[in-house]
Amino acid sequence: MLDLKKGLNQYLDFLRFQKNLSPHTIDSYKRDIVHLLQYLQKTGVKSIEEINVENFRRYIRFLDNFSYANRTIIRKYSSFINYFKFLEKKGIMANNLSQQLIPPQKNQRFFSFLSIAEAEKLMASIDLDSDAGKRDKALLELMYSTGARINEIESIKLNDIDLSNQEIKVIGKGNKQRIVYINRSAYDSLQNYLKIRNNFLFQHQSYKQSKFLFLNFRGGPLSARGIRNIIKKYVLKSDIKKNITPHSLRHSFASHMLQRGANIREIQELLGHENISTTQIYTHLNIKKLKQDYQNFHPRAK
Repeated sequence: MLDLKKGLNQYLDFLRFQKNLSPHTIDSYKRDIVHLLQYLQKTGVKSIEEINVENFRRYIRFLDNFSYANRTIIRKYSSFINYFKFLEKKGIMANNLSQQLIPPQKNQRFFSFLSIAEAEKLMASIDLDSDAGKRDKALLELMYSTGARINEIESIKLNDIDLSNQEIKVIGKGNKQRIVYINRSAYDSLQNYLKIRNNFLFQHQSYKQSKFLFLNFRGGPLSARGIRNIIKKYVLKSDIKKNITPHSLRHSFASHMLQRGANIREIQELLGHENISTTQIYTHLNIKKLKQDYQNFHPRAK
């Protein structure tokens, strides 16, 4: 019989060395599964073979106490089903549990994104008199210019940047590499930031050799949490009455590209989407916004 911890460790090794997933994705799977296994242990389950539909359903009912969003529950189901499939394939779990689980339906979401005017307003709110301002302007311009994910942005190193061709190499989901392109505003902001980047390093001796592009005040790499806080700061400063997140800048990039006439396949490539259906959400997004605007403002809509 295989205990719960050993089964999890085998799966994490599989994700790391065979599936080649990013550390961020692996940590997300791990958190979901650890939470499940901790619950099962408390209810007397000691081995993988003891996991069944009944105790899994009790765990799902237990999750109701946390009021998770529909999107989070769906992600957790995905984590569990993939884990159980691995155990079944290895012959560790014989009850085909993965085939008995039905994830909840995905709720339609209206994504929060900036209008073109709001994007301009956001960028204009950044004070360039300080080193932090120069860094923040380069960061936001780069995110809006490329549509890159937050973990892709925080992982950019100096040698990933090709300013002569206005290109940057990023590592996306599944450790897949792609090239993103920077516009003139992002190029100029990046140039200004690179001139003063070393000022962040000199404030802390231990990070003098840091290769990461964006740095915090301690000279270390700027974290995803730090990036979120920077965006929140300038959204408030701009008085933009929307819930704008790092992913909102990605949505804004894709939406504005689509509005300006870019082909959906081109947007798919730039965003690093494996499946075109993932990118097509941006066409649905704009249709929904048009319909919403019509219903809100047209005098004969109601």
